[in-house]
Amino acid sequence: MIDWLLIPYYRIRRWLIKRGFIRALEAERIEAKFAEEFLEKLLNIMSLLFIIEPNFRKHIKDFFGTIEFRSKDYEIRVLATFKDNKLKIRELKPEEKLEDAPNAVIIFKNPIALMNFLLPKGGRRDILRSILNNEVVLQGNLNYIYRFSFIANHLQLALMKRSRLTFE
Repeated sequence: MIDWLLIPYYRIRRWLIKRGFIRALEAERIEAKFAEEFLEKLLNIMSLLFIIEPNFRKHIKDFFGTIEFRSKDYEIRVLATFKDNKLKIRELKPEEKLEDAPNAVIIFKNPIALMNFLLPKGGRRDILRSILNNEVVLQGNLNYIYRFSFIANHLQLALMKRSRLTFE
């Protein structure tokens, strides 16, 4: 009932958290392990929501494919597999060879480029901006990457919409 009074508090808190992340990114204090763990947690949340929410599951219905996220030096390697209306995540070792080539590969210049892709300034994830800034190299079928970006943006918008509903 009095939740509308808390809206300024939540906005200030969110701004401070973003500001802290941006400072950490600009200071280049993010190491490869943190970026890899953040990517894995984000994919795990996405995987869990596909199991729980039928509205999100419809976006991966009849979607089969594999996307590899990795850094140029192979320190960060995460494989996301869409199969049977599920998302399976697997961390790969730098020297590990894949049996089947992934449908798409996103190669990040460094951990900061990965974090800029996952948490873009301005809030809009744009793969083209990352390519123009030479932070990302894409290999394979771009349709898989665009599909993944669509799902991630849809998930982000839905979560933001729900959080506003609970505060109003």
